[in-house]
Amino acid sequence: MNTSHAGATTRVPPANDYISSDFMDLASHMNDCNRSRGRFFNLRASLETLHAVLSRRIVTGGALLVICCALLLAIVA
Repeated sequence: MNTSHAGATTRVPPANDYISSDFMDLASHMNDCNRSRGRFFNLRASLETLHAVLSRRIVTGGALLVICCALLLAIVA
């Protein structure tokens, strides 16, 4: 059996093509990331962090809110 591929010519791109395509892929990814952030990214990220911190302590936070409201009403009344 002859497994020679003499008729098939494969072009191996030079290193610059790899670097250029990697650079273009990185640039495209960076543009996508910048677009996805939007105008209110910092606000949304802060609210997500606040939610993550408070969601673990929702019962304690609710109890503290009720106690604080009761104390405020007692002081005002």
